[in-house]
Amino acid sequence: MSSTRVFQVVEEPMGNHYHATTSDAFGEEQHLFIENSPFSSKSLDLTIHDGQDIEGPILGVSKFHRFSSKCDVQMDGDHEWVPMVKKGLISSGYSFQTPIQGENHTLSWKRTRSVGSGFSPYGNSKLVDEETQEILAVFSSDPRSLVAGHLKIYGENGGPFDHLVLLTGMVFREKRRRQTTRTARAGRDDVFTLGAAIGGAGGGGS
Repeated sequence: MSSTRVFQVVEEPMGNHYHATTSDAFGEEQHLFIENSPFSSKSLDLTIHDGQDIEGPILGVSKFHRFSSKCDVQMDGDHEWVPMVKKGLISSGYSFQTPIQGENHTLSWKRTRSVGSGFSPYGNSKLVDEETQEILAVFSSDPRSLVAGHLKIYGENGGPFDHLVLLTGMVFREKRRRQTTRTARAGRDDVFTLGAAIGGAGGGGS
């Protein structure tokens, strides 16, 4: 692996958005703003802006399908959406296709506990080239967050590829966060419903 880039991803305090920061070989920092729209079905779900806020140029976007596990991503300058597809009914992994050095490759984001730094109950994520089984990136979790952490990208495939890796990695992790939130909310609703039913039954027996 010839080089490594690190993106530090942090959550915006009291908000839904994220900030990512990386540095080049000369120590020059690049700031990216990751706009997250989890509550509107009409908005793009994740949008990466070049800069520290929503006013920066758009580098890539993603849209989640509302009635399936699929989602699509599109990078700046591309005219077609790239689908991210779940690898199986019981798998948490997502695959997509992209050209690398002129050849099309299938890449997959997967959960992992074998690589990455730090301990997190949510686990880390790795991006694997399905043809070579080479690990192209590792997203290590912040123990306090389902999404935030630091992303290491290996090899040298250019800035647009790095932004694609960041976007798809954020999609993979944000989809899991939303699923966890929905599951927790459904559990609270079930407890409330059960409590109301028990209370109603108790009242009728007096």
